[in-house]
Amino acid sequence: MKGWPTPSHWGAALLAALLWIVIGVVQRTRAGLAFADALVAELPLAAVVFVIALVWARLRNPPR
Repeated sequence: MKGWPTPSHWGAALLAALLWIVIGVVQRTRAGLAFADALVAELPLAAVVFVIALVWARLRNPPR
């Protein structure tokens, strides 16, 4: 289907979300929060980052 995100779009968005989670968890655990609590705290923002990155990747590189 033309217009749907391609696997490279999904990959770029997933990479952005994973990077967001890793950076956020590291910062929160260094501040003294438990790992599980830090991970749970980062998940909602990571979901938002995933969606924004997916849309951005789709708009920058439309499927041909």
